[in-house]
Amino acid sequence: MTRSITILGATGSIGASTLDLIRRERDKWRVVALTANCQAVELAALAREFGAEIAVVADEACLPDLREALAGSGIEAAGG
Repeated sequence: MTRSITILGATGSIGASTLDLIRRERDKWRVVALTANCQAVELAALAREFGAEIAVVADEACLPDLREALAGSGIEAAGG
């Protein structure tokens, strides 16, 4: 059975630890969404790695960078 997960604060220490656990059992998890405050490039890399459907930055000023980093990936970018 595959479980869906959303990770809030994916670029922080708890988010990184959670993603490390998911890496160990990839076939059991589907990452739906990842969020971060403003680390757009790092968040985009994680979203691509885990095939997230959406990546969200809390600081909307970082949204253009997130969109640029996700260009062509099919992953939705959002802010707010």
